[in-house]
Amino acid sequence: MKPVSLVILLVLSGCTSPALTANLGIGAGGVTLRPAVSTNIGGANVTVSP
Repeated sequence: MKPVSLVILLVLSGCTSPALTANLGIGAGGVTLRPAVSTNIGGANVTVSP
């Protein structure tokens, strides 16, 4: 997991307005947490979520 984290940090360092968000959901099955990283690259908004 460490190499992936390093790559993500390197990519985000060259982007404008990087953001880390946490989409939290509460339902009958319990609580879910879906992290997402979003940024602006070349005028396009890019979001990555597992």
